[in-house]
Amino acid sequence: MKFSGSSGIRMPWGKELVELAYKVGLILGNEFDEIIIGSDFRESSDSLVSILAGAAMAGGAHIYYAGRIPTPTLAYATKDHEAGVMITASHNPPEYNGIKLWNPDGSAFSDEQMKLLEREGKINEWQSLGKWHVENALNEHHDALLKEFGSLEMKIVIDCSNGAGSVLTPFIFRELGAKVITLNCHPSGRFPGHPSEPTPQNLELLRRVVIKNKADLGIAHDGDADRFIAITPQGKYLGGDYILALFAKFLGFKKMVAPVDSSMLLENFAEVIRCRVGDANVSWTMKMHNIEFGGENSGTQIFARWRYTPDAIYAALKFAELALREDIDATISQFPKYHTLRESIYYESREEMQRKIEKLVKDYQVDTTDGYRVRMEDGWFLIRFSGTEPKIRIAVEFESRERAQEVMNLILRYLRH
Repeated sequence: MKFSGSSGIRMPWGKELVELAYKVGLILGNEFDEIIIGSDFRESSDSLVSILAGAAMAGGAHIYYAGRIPTPTLAYATKDHEAGVMITASHNPPEYNGIKLWNPDGSAFSDEQMKLLEREGKINEWQSLGKWHVENALNEHHDALLKEFGSLEMKIVIDCSNGAGSVLTPFIFRELGAKVITLNCHPSGRFPGHPSEPTPQNLELLRRVVIKNKADLGIAHDGDADRFIAITPQGKYLGGDYILALFAKFLGFKKMVAPVDSSMLLENFAEVIRCRVGDANVSWTMKMHNIEFGGENSGTQIFARWRYTPDAIYAALKFAELALREDIDATISQFPKYHTLRESIYYESREEMQRKIEKLVKDYQVDTTDGYRVRMEDGWFLIRFSGTEPKIRIAVEFESRERAQEVMNLILRYLRH
């Protein structure tokens, strides 16, 4: 079974993905009695829903179809079922699709649970096949969020990247009293507005619209709304680490969980328990250590009291509350400054690359939670193997931009020769 790191199954549309959807459905149908399934708006999502759901029913499971919805909506609805299936490739290009699996507590399937998919599934006798049902998961998630938050009288610009968040985020902000300006909030599996990953380059229009309209906040989601980033009133892009730091500071979290590639900025505000990259690893580490809060620098935030899900709609509403009572621009101007660089190197032989890395780090104290993370006096660097491609990912972070570039250049020279 081919996994995409911590993201379940994710790959370009084609025969391999179709065959995997059938196999996964059959195995899940043999394992669970009730499964809820939903999808994002990608062109291939309906096909994968049909294939996987049909196979699951052939394996004996009853299927509850939740429609085209955000990933956190599907994860929320899983509380009433034994397992959840989301057909999505998150922020990947439109030709991709994938499968992500959810537990009733809102956490994604762990690595151990994903091993279920390595076995074979059988087709049940005709009299014991599962049945198809339809469930309104969107209304349930909407009502729960509405009950959780009070008035949000503010001007906000929302960019849903033409993704699944379009069917919920702008509406709930309006119902809570916000004046909403929307960008790319008509769902389309082709992502015509901009690529669906909420990077600074993709959100330049959002930044300009926030400034021009003197908005109190700008927010953006990725294609399936499990990520949230913010634009401040002054037009500053706040990535995942800054948002995690602001939540820790203003909500008083003394401990938090973050992956090994997250910024040391977080350590100024909370004790940080490091875990492997991926929201599933964040949520499982939070559960293991009984920690209330965690997230990733990619833009996911997890609040245990809500769900063990990266619910970017909940997080955006929570951040809007902060923005109403705190001066976010003034606060971040006081944050310590760190400089982060990221690079990748493709390789032909994993074994040879691993030998080079181990020789490079042999004189340092190394954290091998996920890859090779070396902490130095004024910063750190991380080298880890990609879960999807024959390449290594390199991240360095230091107080000085020159020092960060120096260390990155040293690593690149060493590993490329």
